[in-house]
Amino acid sequence: MSTVVETAIIGGGLSGLFAAHLLERQGRDYVLFEARERFGGRIISLPSNDANQANVDLGPSWYWPNINPRLSALVTSLEIMSYKQFSSGRYLIEETRGAPAQAIDIGQDIMPDTYRLRGGMQALINGLLKKIRSEQCFLGTPVKTVSKQSDNTYLLEYEHRGGKGALVAKHVVFAMPLRLISNTISFHPALSPALKRSFDGTETWMAAHAKVVLTYATPFWRDKGFSGSASSRVGPMVEIHDASPENDQAEPEYGALMGFIGINGAARKTAGDGTLKRLILQQAAKLFGPEAQHPLSIEYVDWYQETFTSTTNDLSASHGIYGIDIEDIEHPHIFFAGTEASHSFGGYLEGALDAASLAVNAITSLSH
Repeated sequence: MSTVVETAIIGGGLSGLFAAHLLERQGRDYVLFEARERFGGRIISLPSNDANQANVDLGPSWYWPNINPRLSALVTSLEIMSYKQFSSGRYLIEETRGAPAQAIDIGQDIMPDTYRLRGGMQALINGLLKKIRSEQCFLGTPVKTVSKQSDNTYLLEYEHRGGKGALVAKHVVFAMPLRLISNTISFHPALSPALKRSFDGTETWMAAHAKVVLTYATPFWRDKGFSGSASSRVGPMVEIHDASPENDQAEPEYGALMGFIGINGAARKTAGDGTLKRLILQQAAKLFGPEAQHPLSIEYVDWYQETFTSTTNDLSASHGIYGIDIEDIEHPHIFFAGTEASHSFGGYLEGALDAASLAVNAITSLSH
């Protein structure tokens, strides 16, 4: 790769890829580093039956067209099909361990204007990858050190599959969780103490969560009059929804139930994936019948144990206060483009696009 570039993007999730796409459209020079061996960051859609279409999301699953203008525009521009979240039928509420769940006919749509993408949210990642130059994007490349030079450029030192390398950039865009930046990147000179405190105090969206998807030949619960949605005070799943992917005929390709795990990250790690999966299947059978205990597959991701997402401080599962209000006068050419950097939509996919757009706009302004 070239040893000098105009912009280095660190992070190959939605925000990083979108920033690269915007720079590409302007004909600007960039390089993108992703620490994982896959693109997508917190977006991950695993194939079950059909690897091309029938993907289930274990990261973000939904978007809301009426309040997500950037994401809606991107979905349209990438020619991705969407479909409404299934929510017809009775809603299950599990209050106590020894009692059966209550089935409630709410009488209204419990998830209005909530949509999924055909092919999963991975369709966004795949679509953006087609829009940018693959030779400018590098997997398995965590950046370790960012050092300001006498000419106000930055020396980036990174690892790449057992080796080490360095690159100089005029601008640096961090498309990463703010807390992860603070915990894993060495800055010279250091980030301002106020900015570092702000980063350390910003919850990383998704990092406290674990999600599971159970897949079946058909969404059999629909035939029983259930929506597939449930809430539980018992667990281990505390919130459950129908995640069955739709085909071109608006029919389910197969059945899928997605659940958020309500046990905190430290306890999940202690219990182990095997124990959790056994308890998940028991709960699914209690809620939806014995068929639910025998899925075709059980897909599980614990984001708290994802090195390139979470830190040990990411135990909270709530949406925090997001956005950056502090400027670091030592680093005017470093920009932060992860979803946590967005004031308006922090913690959502829309926030990733918002922050990436603001970072690229700032680079464009400096270049004029």
